[in-house]
Amino acid sequence: MKRWRFWMMLLTMGVLGQMLVAQSAHSAAKPAATASGGQHSFHDPTYKLSFSYPANWNFARHDHQISTFHLDSRSAVRTTLLRAVVSMPENPFPASTFSGAYFYFSVTPQSNDAACARQAAPSEQGKREGESEIAGTSFAHGHDEQTSICTVQRDEVYTTLRHGACYRFDLAINNFCGGEVSGVKDITQQELDQVRGRLEAILGTVRFDP
Repeated sequence: MKRWRFWMMLLTMGVLGQMLVAQSAHSAAKPAATASGGQHSFHDPTYKLSFSYPANWNFARHDHQISTFHLDSRSAVRTTLLRAVVSMPENPFPASTFSGAYFYFSVTPQSNDAACARQAAPSEQGKREGESEIAGTSFAHGHDEQTSICTVQRDEVYTTLRHGACYRFDLAINNFCGGEVSGVKDITQQELDQVRGRLEAILGTVRFDP
């Protein structure tokens, strides 16, 4: 009888230990979930600009870490300098042909109004959309598309001349063709609009230093 009670006590202690470990792991996960719902801030002291982005998104100050800037931003000239890039960390539509979304901030030093505006009307497949206001400043707005069998990339481009430099934002969304072969469906316009809305939310946080 005593031996039976001894083994029951050990079993109970083991179950309680597992429950405590599980509870501890659950508690440790809560701060990470809270952080992912927050915001991080980027500030460029050289070009006097800031913006905020979701804390769980990927961020880099240099190309080829999470991005390929001149492939996504085809109208950017050779002297354009990437200052920051943020990318969506997950595929919100895994059953679709969506493959990535990027928010780029870049600057072309020693530019002029005409050259800066041309970057917003990129190619034969692109289109000038007019003017958009960002942080109280008027930006030229256009878009560029890359097509293969389908539209594999669309880039919303915003440019403005400020202190002799061309400031540029790109909201690039990439897809892949061949959904029939891979078994996924083409991303819908509604899904694209949702992704673009998340990029535009970052654009809406842009602020110039006083």
